[in-house]
Amino acid sequence: MAVETVVSAPMKNAKEMKAGNRLHVLRLLRRESLSRSELADRIGLTRAAMSLIIGDLLVDGLVLEAARRKSAAGRRPVPVELNPEYAYSLGLTISRTGSEAGVADMCGRLICRQPIDIAGLSRQQSLRRMKECLRELMCKYSSPTGRWLGLGISTPGPVDVAAGTILNPPNFDIWHDVCLAAEMKDLGLANVCLENNAQALTMAEKTFGAGRQSKSFVLLEIEAGIGSGIVIKDGLYSGWRGFGNEIGHTSIDLNGPLCSCGLRGCVEMYASVPRVLAKAQKKSSRITDWRTFMDRATAGDALCSRLLKEQAQALGTAIVNVINVLELDAVVLTGDVLYRGEMLRADIERILSETAINRWLRHVPVLLSPLGERPELMAAAGIPAEKFFQGLVEPTKVRLHKKTAGGKR
Repeated sequence: MAVETVVSAPMKNAKEMKAGNRLHVLRLLRRESLSRSELADRIGLTRAAMSLIIGDLLVDGLVLEAARRKSAAGRRPVPVELNPEYAYSLGLTISRTGSEAGVADMCGRLICRQPIDIAGLSRQQSLRRMKECLRELMCKYSSPTGRWLGLGISTPGPVDVAAGTILNPPNFDIWHDVCLAAEMKDLGLANVCLENNAQALTMAEKTFGAGRQSKSFVLLEIEAGIGSGIVIKDGLYSGWRGFGNEIGHTSIDLNGPLCSCGLRGCVEMYASVPRVLAKAQKKSSRITDWRTFMDRATAGDALCSRLLKEQAQALGTAIVNVINVLELDAVVLTGDVLYRGEMLRADIERILSETAINRWLRHVPVLLSPLGERPELMAAAGIPAEKFFQGLVEPTKVRLHKKTAGGKR
């Protein structure tokens, strides 16, 4: 006869509280090293309780004690920091122009990055080449503990996050309806997570970039299309199955051109990089790419300056709609528009200051991402890491075949 173990509510709550405090500590240390007393003050625990939590994390190998800080008087505090080698993450990006894989440590720093040439290959050939690259990276760069947080994959959206399936992104036909999570399971990782690239970038921006100081913000990735992500109360908003945040496919002109999504007048039809360049190239064949366009706009070229203001107006209109509904703290721009992006940033911020419904109460800053022009791989590797720091997944130890396992770094 089976015996059922009954856990009392107070005991269960105590365990949940302990686990929650432990995760809270790890999330704080993910951003910066802090002493036990600083951690206790920020979370609202006694220093004795914090010492117990840190003691457990030290035993588990999740954190390390750093060098003592200088102090004016008395005993100097000992900062605690994440152990970067506790577990690693794999990242994989698939775009319309190629693919890239890499490995990141526990602190989100990229250890390596490897381009994957899939030009002209079929879907199955591409998958095979990607998996070969990922296996090689796992063998060569395995963490000292052998733990992996998982594989994070970022692609253009829309994607079904729950199923791990790419749906029907425009100009991405070869990958339509592919369940990448299932395709990558034979790597031996328990956690394979798919996310659209804008959502992944939003999480990276929240942890490492311009979103660190904001509890709520909207990110716009402006490139071939316009991807977006929204953080509300320090958490990523993604809708029921990850289909939220499609700001690029909100209409700013009901009589505008028909978009591939089926709606007319989407902001993407006016403000994506190819659309702006197409307008410029009708007047001047010398404007071959975005950098040339922005060089000329910065130099005062009348055509490029006018088109840049039109792009800012389209983006600003869409952003004001979002702010009027959600009352966000900030706007973050990333993607191709980071190149000489100050003019565009300033124009959008001006539009917000003139038209947002809360403009009399507060200023909503528009920020350029500090993560650089190629943060996609770091963001992809951060997807399983984010799930770990939210307490949703645990690391996996992967045994590599001897004949393929290479030396560590």
